[in-house]
Amino acid sequence: MKISILGIGRWASCIAFCMDKKKFNVLMWEREHSDGRESPLFSTHKNDYVELSNRVNFTHDLGKAINYGDVIIISILSQQLDNLMQQVKQVKGYEKKHYCIAMKGVEASSGRRLSEILIDNGVKTCNIAVWVGPGHVKSFLSGQPTNMLISAYNNIYANRLIESFTSANFVDLSHSDDIIGTEFGSAAKNVIGIAAGILEGSGYEQKKGPLMPASVKEIGNFIDALGGDPNSATGLAFLGDFQATLFDKQSKNLTYGRLIVEKNTLDEKKLKPFIDVSSVEGIKTAEALLKLKNQYNSRVNLERAVHMPITSAVDDIVKGRVKLKEAGDYISEKITDALHL
Repeated sequence: MKISILGIGRWASCIAFCMDKKKFNVLMWEREHSDGRESPLFSTHKNDYVELSNRVNFTHDLGKAINYGDVIIISILSQQLDNLMQQVKQVKGYEKKHYCIAMKGVEASSGRRLSEILIDNGVKTCNIAVWVGPGHVKSFLSGQPTNMLISAYNNIYANRLIESFTSANFVDLSHSDDIIGTEFGSAAKNVIGIAAGILEGSGYEQKKGPLMPASVKEIGNFIDALGGDPNSATGLAFLGDFQATLFDKQSKNLTYGRLIVEKNTLDEKKLKPFIDVSSVEGIKTAEALLKLKNQYNSRVNLERAVHMPITSAVDDIVKGRVKLKEAGDYISEKITDALHL
């Protein structure tokens, strides 16, 4: 199998490492930077996380990457996906290729799930899968295996990827036919990661316990309202990813939530020495989920309305509507509200 990977970040490089170990031929694509700089992977086959063999090649030519792969894995920031697909559409025959989305998020401007962005850009549903679940790159590469999830509109395609990508001592893949719940759950856990970081930075570590069942209830109700299976909130895409998102210090969302409280600032420039705020997916995801919630509630009566107190609280805090010194108490209050939904 030939694998094209669109993206060059740490998770993309980890996937390339796994595919390389399985002896697949891999081509990684990165957009060309205006200043001419390249990722260290391009010139050395190494970065801070992995070292790749010569089976892995690199290109700035998007058409070459699309044409090369039997499967095209996309691993970039979720808010950039539509822009990327606008470029992919220029490649002849792109809609017939098989895609696997290895990223988590919901488009803030539209509320679209990531698979919906591909569909809106002409990709056939039977050729789309998503790959999500718990794990961090350093943990993988230190020899800690995990379980992750493949969900697709076509079960045959999903099972093909599971059979091909499952790797001993790396990842055991399972299947879910609830792509709605899988995508919303995997995106929403980043929002809850920010909430956990806010609690941590406020000295409310113990509140992470109640945060877990409260958020499962909140997101389960949301998934149900949007047409998915509420039980997906208890699966690998959401609850199963909590160790990596709510407790692992490598979690960007957790780190961001903790830092904004500890540093008492939302200023990206002041936070830049510690974290790249643009890579914190939970910020935009909270906005997107609330947009979808409001759209849903506008169509139903009050009794069927969906309430998302924790997600709303995170959005209030990261938008500066709540004082950061009061953020821990605010999240704590909304956890109680969510437990009573």
